[in-house]
Formats: sequence, C-alpha cells, structure tokens
Amino acid sequence: MKALYVVNKFPKLSESFVLNEIHELDNRGHDISVFSLNQPDERITHDEIREMDLTVHYAEQPSFRSLPDLFSSRILSPAVLRQAAFIDDPLYHAYCLHLGKQLIEAVESEGDIDLVHAHFAAPNRLAITYAAAYHDIPCTVTAHAYEIFKDPDVRRLQRVGTRFNHVVVPSEYNRRYLREEIGIKTDMTVVPATTSVDKFDASDSYVPGRLLTVARLVEKKGHEFAIDAVAQLVNSGYDIEYHLVGLGEREEFLRERVREHGIEENIDFLGHVSDERLETELQEAEQFVMPCVIASDGDRDAAPVALKEAMASETACISTSISAIPELITNGKDGLLVDPRNSEALANAIATLFDNPEQCRELAEKGRETVETKFDISRSIDKLEEVFEAVK
Repeated sequence: MKALYVVNKFPKLSESFVLNEIHELDNRGHDISVFSLNQPDERITHDEIREMDLTVHYAEQPSFRSLPDLFSSRILSPAVLRQAAFIDDPLYHAYCLHLGKQLIEAVESEGDIDLVHAHFAAPNRLAITYAAAYHDIPCTVTAHAYEIFKDPDVRRLQRVGTRFNHVVVPSEYNRRYLREEIGIKTDMTVVPATTSVDKFDASDSYVPGRLLTVARLVEKKGHEFAIDAVAQLVNSGYDIEYHLVGLGEREEFLRERVREHGIEENIDFLGHVSDERLETELQEAEQFVMPCVIASDGDRDAAPVALKEAMASETACISTSISAIPELITNGKDGLLVDPRNSEALANAIATLFDNPEQCRELAEKGRETVETKFDISRSIDKLEEVFEAVK
C-alpha cells in the first residue's frame, strides 16, 4: 500500500505514536510518505527517523503570494468545489484551499497513492478531503485529544468527521465522545496509539526512591499534583528523587511550586532527552507517575503513550481515573489509579508501593504483560491495515 500521512509537525518528540505507526507500516513493506504542515523545531529526534528513508513534504505557509492558488485549475475542479462548499470564516476557508492545492500536488508527486491518512482531526484537515476528492482516493483521520476535547467547535468537528471515509480513534472513550457529544456518525475503529514493546527492555533494577514522569509540561498532565505529593512524602521522611522529562509552557509555574515547597534537591527537570536517555530513565525509575487531569479548557489525554512505554519497561505505574486511562490500567492489577487533582491520594499510592516492594514488582510485571498482549504496536497496525483495506 502507498499512503501519504498528513501531520502537524514532523518529526515531533511528543508524538512518538505517529512515528511508531509509520515505522511499523514501513517495516511491513508499505510505502509511506509524509506531508507536514509545519517545520520541525526540535534538535533531538527518535532513532526510528534515521532507520527510514522517508520523503517528507513541508507545507508552504500562506501569504499574499498564495492568492493565485485559490484560482488554480486544481482548486476550481468540480470535485474539489463540491467538497469545499460550506459557509465558514473566509480567511480560514482560503487557508484550507491553499493547503488543499499543496496536498493535491504532493499526491501527484508521489504517484499512485492509495489513500491519505491524517493524524488529529483539526479543522484544517478538511484540506485533505479536497486532495482526496481531486484524485478520487479515500482519506482517513485519527482523532486524538486536544483537537476534539479542547474548547471544541462542534460544527467544524462534525464537518471534519463526516468528510473522511473513516475515523480512527485511540480508545472507546474517544469513540463514545465523538458519537454522543459531537454527533459524528461516520464509521469508527479503535486503534490504540502505542509503541513497540520490544523496544523497551524489562527493568531488572531501579534506583530506590526514584520517581519519573515523561510528559509535556502542560496543564492536562497534572504535574503540580505529583510535586505536591512528593512534598508530602519528603516531609514524612521518604527519600525521593523525582525526574521530569519534557518541556512546555508551565515549566516556570512548576519550578516555582517546587521552590515554594522547598524541595529543589528532590526534583530534576530534564527537558527533552534522547531515546537512549529515556530508556535509562525508565529503567532506573522505581515508579512512573502520570497524574493526568481534565484541563480548564476541556483538554485531556486519552491513554498516554508514555504510560504504555513505562509499562513496557516493567516500571510500576500510577495514574488517574480519567478518560481512557482505565482502558489501559486496571486499578490494583497492572497499576494504580487515583482520583485526579488529589495529591494526598497520589502520595498515599506512591507510599504504598514504596512500602510494599513485592506489590510494586507484581504491578510492574503485570503492566508489561498488559501492553504485550493488548497494546503492542503490531496489534494496532493489524487493525489499521484492516481500516485502510476496507476504504480502498
């Protein structure tokens, strides 16, 4: 199969699930190229990038010089105009038409594309449906999190959901939300965003008292509740070293919270790290903490890939009971779940595993078993291939 993947930015460290998907498809012999709406801005990349010979098209950003694109024979094609005919913000509409022309040209340059698949069901993905209509090929989209949960524009989401041939979602939670809250009736398939379990060695040792969170420093990750929990535990006499991997807009807010608690010596902000360093961090962590919350604007995670990577590393995981996380972790079986925004409950859960190393080890082993049997990338790509074949 020959497919064009459309993403917002490629490569992007925090979207390892996109790269994992492309990498597995490439390993299976599919011919994948990428259309990225924006240029990458990170120095560190995942190892898989160097293993593939990917063609990546980067979008030209709109300007006054783009105006002639709107009168291109490609855009004025009846197939495109039928797909694009709707009342919306004129400037945004022009932007989508501008992207649509570039996508039409990208498909032409690749030749014999079987389908176009997009990640994130943002409104600008409508441009993909223009290119698909022009070339008379199917298009599919994976609806993830921020673009459907954060202050959703229901009308535009409905438009996106109905214009694609099939909608892929990473969880049953997402499917219910799009069906019941947004009203999308397009066929949907659950394909978990995940990782290759084989990429992560099961941890055979750890640094006592080491906690780890791998996540962008944004509100929905709930870092402040982990910091508050660590402060409680340090004040109770626990010797804790908490590592945070990731960057984001709330870094200074979180650093100030650490200073207010007076626990600077217990917490390290590591920023972005290489794949090699990440594997070391996962191996050395006694517990992995992901205190996700529903943000003030409605944004939330479904079931974070970072949790699956920690489970694959056989590191005991603690998270919260929101969204699709209970589809991944069964409380008390392969991890622990606490109520969101409850630092005391989180501190108690961390202390429980510190005080009961056998339980900690059992949860870690069961966690790896869960991702091996239910969430390995091979299982997800089996399902994705079925979707692609069905719409061709």
